[in-house]
Amino acid sequence: MLKRIQNCYQTFIDYLFPSVKKGPDQTNDSALHHKKIQDYGIDLRNTELPIEERAQAAMSIGLLAYTGGTNAAICASEYIQDLYDLFCTQPVSTKARILVLQGLSCICYTSPGNRRKAKDLNLITCLLEHLEEEQESASATVQFWICYLLTVLCSNNIPCIMAVHKVGGEKLEKKLTALSRMDWFGWPDNYAAALFSLLGFQRLQTVS
Repeated sequence: MLKRIQNCYQTFIDYLFPSVKKGPDQTNDSALHHKKIQDYGIDLRNTELPIEERAQAAMSIGLLAYTGGTNAAICASEYIQDLYDLFCTQPVSTKARILVLQGLSCICYTSPGNRRKAKDLNLITCLLEHLEEEQESASATVQFWICYLLTVLCSNNIPCIMAVHKVGGEKLEKKLTALSRMDWFGWPDNYAAALFSLLGFQRLQTVS
């Protein structure tokens, strides 16, 4: 499952951000990544800027964490709390929500430590609450990104899986079933179905 998610994630990054450089040919050194992350961090924390600009900075921090390797991910971890606050405590537009979810997905994907920090901030509860609240078709993309981020958090991470089960329960199982039946065209995978499987709901149904 983890290998499948890694492959899908790489495909998704290539699809969404084709200009991003990565791997051995990455031209930006660690110091430059850190400087850019810190610069975007200033914008992220600038409450005088429009929410959409701060959300764009959040997404840029995530991409830098993804392309910059372990050290960049550690640097970006400083801003997980800010991304949490922006998504979970601020009234923001659908576009801004998606940008913040993209940023969190990149930051958490690159580092188990960042996934633990996100869990400790109670991000899982916040995500599941939003997953349940988002009802209109215009918010379907937000729901899809929440499924994707939860998949990242739960991959190879038993504590996160347990936390999702504890908070989500049967309501989440029904929600993921409904979302998995929606059209995921343009995504490399149906992440509602992937999360459903990762959480073991299908196995639990078989046992019961």
